Amino acid sequence: MTSFKLTDEQLECRDMARDFCQKRVYPVTRQLDEEGLPDKLVSEMGELGYLGCSIATEYGGMGLDPFAVSCIIEEFAKANAGLATLMAAHLSLGCKSMELHGSDEQKKKYLPQMAKGAITSFCLTEPNAGTDVLSIQAKALPESDHFILSGEKQFITSADIAKYYVVFCKTDKGPTCFIVDRDTKGLTVGQPEKKLGIRSSKTCPVHFEDVKVPAENMIGQPGKGFRIALSVLDYGRLGVAAGALGIAEQAFAEAVDYTQNRVQFSQTISSFQATQFKFADMRIEIDASRYLLYHALHTAMSGERFTIEAAKAKLKASETASYIADENIQMHGGYGYTQDYNAERLWRDARITRIYEGTSEAMRMIVGGFCAKK
Repeated sequence: MTSFKLTDEQLECRDMARDFCQKRVYPVTRQLDEEGLPDKLVSEMGELGYLGCSIATEYGGMGLDPFAVSCIIEEFAKANAGLATLMAAHLSLGCKSMELHGSDEQKKKYLPQMAKGAITSFCLTEPNAGTDVLSIQAKALPESDHFILSGEKQFITSADIAKYYVVFCKTDKGPTCFIVDRDTKGLTVGQPEKKLGIRSSKTCPVHFEDVKVPAENMIGQPGKGFRIALSVLDYGRLGVAAGALGIAEQAFAEAVDYTQNRVQFSQTISSFQATQFKFADMRIEIDASRYLLYHALHTAMSGERFTIEAAKAKLKASETASYIADENIQMHGGYGYTQDYNAERLWRDARITRIYEGTSEAMRMIVGGFCAKK
């Protein structure tokens, strides 16, 4: 059995992120949900290196390993899941596309900017193409030394503040990936969606109308976009699992704290055996989720393919987050249904983790398909 004891460096990264969130995020987390993320806070995260923590030091990043990055995302998710979503999507989808598949010239040009906080959005999903990635309709037509992009992307995280967009389009050779600057003529960002949860992270449609993109902005090879998306989504699922774990840990901590202070029938709610049985079930589910995530992180660091491990971790952690968040409301009783406590926000934030970067059903298809072939 592999031991997943965190190193001193990983623990230090976790503790520094926790300290930052205690000072800068927790006090305003409800405000962030209502008003969105202020530019000052995002800029501060960039200056401190959080928005480049997974990027190699040669490109201006912190060069942290996947365990350290996961710890940081988890701490941000405890404080505000929307903020963690911005960070995870930027690092594990946008930046990772460039890190894994960009040319040397592209890496030198874009990664230093991304490491300093140039938010990068991942544009894959379309109004009629979610889980079915191969059904994308956005097109890229070659013309001389450039491509003309046309189409629409849907549910794009941080599209409102992104500097760059990693965009997947159809070409005559198949799905192909491009990096597009926000200021490119013909690119427009629509109004943010009115969402159930993670409201501080804005999710918008992105429109491409005859957008002229230099051929040198193609990431990877023509027609290899599907492979690029799949490889990057594995990392994205690790980010979602880490965020879901943070939500679950926070909901559990708040449930314990509330029941230790809430008195009914002349004793604290936490003293009832029924409550303690709930605690046991909740703790076991969280610990199981953490083990699956750490196993996936360990596999990723070993250089082996970790698609199955990432799917397991994402599935378990996301469903655990929803379960723990729901029990947290139950333990708060009527108060849990009000905005006087965080319980209702955590419940809302947890729900999306079972959908984005691959639904729970899609994760079961991946894991079940692998089992059927063995």
